[in-house]
Amino acid sequence: MDNPETNNPEKLLSIHDYLEIVFRRKWHIIFPLVFSVLISFGVYKYLPKAYRATTLILVQAQSIPENFVRSTITDSVVNRLNTISQEILSRTRLEKVIQEFNLYADLQNKVPMEVVIEKMRKGIEVKVQEERNERRQNSFTISFEGGEPRTVMMVTNKLASLFIDENLKLRELQAEETSDFMSKELLKTEDQLKRKEQDVRAFRERNMGQLPQQIEANLRILEQLQQQLRMASEKIRAAEDRSMIFQGQIEQMKRLERRKDSVSSQEDPIGERFSEDPLVNQWYLLQRELAIAQTKLKETHPDMIDLKKKIAALESQLEGRSNAHREGEGTVARNLPPPALHPGNERLYAQFKEQYSSSLLEAKRLKEEEKSLKEQMSLYQRRIEETPKREQELVLLTRDYDQLKSSYQSLLDKKMQAQMAENLERRQKGMQFKILDPAVLPEKPVKPDRNKILLIGAFIGLVMGLGLTWFRESSDQSFRTVADLEDYLAIPVLARVPNLKEEKKAA
Repeated sequence: MDNPETNNPEKLLSIHDYLEIVFRRKWHIIFPLVFSVLISFGVYKYLPKAYRATTLILVQAQSIPENFVRSTITDSVVNRLNTISQEILSRTRLEKVIQEFNLYADLQNKVPMEVVIEKMRKGIEVKVQEERNERRQNSFTISFEGGEPRTVMMVTNKLASLFIDENLKLRELQAEETSDFMSKELLKTEDQLKRKEQDVRAFRERNMGQLPQQIEANLRILEQLQQQLRMASEKIRAAEDRSMIFQGQIEQMKRLERRKDSVSSQEDPIGERFSEDPLVNQWYLLQRELAIAQTKLKETHPDMIDLKKKIAALESQLEGRSNAHREGEGTVARNLPPPALHPGNERLYAQFKEQYSSSLLEAKRLKEEEKSLKEQMSLYQRRIEETPKREQELVLLTRDYDQLKSSYQSLLDKKMQAQMAENLERRQKGMQFKILDPAVLPEKPVKPDRNKILLIGAFIGLVMGLGLTWFRESSDQSFRTVADLEDYLAIPVLARVPNLKEEKKAA
């Protein structure tokens, strides 16, 4: 006979079978579930409680519009909070807070202070709140976790006040450092600007007369000197001409006096009748008029030509009258002393000599003036030729000077802005931290999470109950229904003994 276990395949259980098993083994599920939940509740009660307090701080903009006073602190809220957090969460600051509120008293005697400070540092959280509409951070929260609710609240408010004070201190310090830096840079630039001004001034003094802005004046002066030189040259020629004229007049008077003396020595040795000769007197008068006219008129003037013609006519008459006595003149002249001028002609002769000497002196003075003018023209010519070179050198100097001057003006403006920003921070009119929601006494702990622990315990208990039910059901070999027996034995059941207890319960 074949084995019934090998002849009958394993029967697949339906959902009703599973429900029947659950109802039949319900206590195997309920007892582990309840036990696990109770254990979880006990664990929750045993674990230390952690409370959290949070304060909301508003980042308040400066009270003075930025169009009037611009702050020198341009860090974002996140960067500034990072800087302040490094200061607040330092060992020195946290140790003072721990000692002030006697935090972690049980740990201070067991572990080093560094461990206690690190534990407190982990319990502090700074979180920036971002406004989506304005796209800028305008608030942040400070949270602290601890075991005592009141202490947690007080520590959170203390940390908030530290953040506010540190922000004011940091902003004032940054504004002051910015102002000091700008002042030092301004002084340094001012010294450089003064030295450059001295260089430019020394260059202008050293090259006075050759500067680009003086080239027009130099050209005008050179033109004036050229005109003066032409006038001086003309005056020199006029003075030389006059001296030659006066010299000719003197020589002519000497020749006429010799002739007059020759005639007077034969006719009247005393010379009284010759002196009374109207032709001679007329000749002297014409000579005087000619000398005066030559100082005023040109040689081509009609009056000058007329005077010369009259003089020539008189000279020809005097020449003809003295020809009869020419042979005796030489003999008498050799035996007489040098002829002397007629007393009436001495003044005219002296006047000619004086005018001749004056003309020579004037010509000499004009030549010296001409030499001086040429030297001055040479000087201004060199200045004009050197001007392009000096202009290039001055451009290099003034370019550096202009750059320094522009930098100085920019630094001066920034220094004034930095001083205004410093005064703004000192009067606490700049951007500030303001407590919007102070920390309150926490009503329930944030750690451990009771619902989470109970849920985990219930899950573990359910898994344990289902596992226990599966184990009992697998180890139970009894038949629950006639169909199970027929399927297992592969033979029909002829009779069934009823369960009197269940029927009685049903009745």
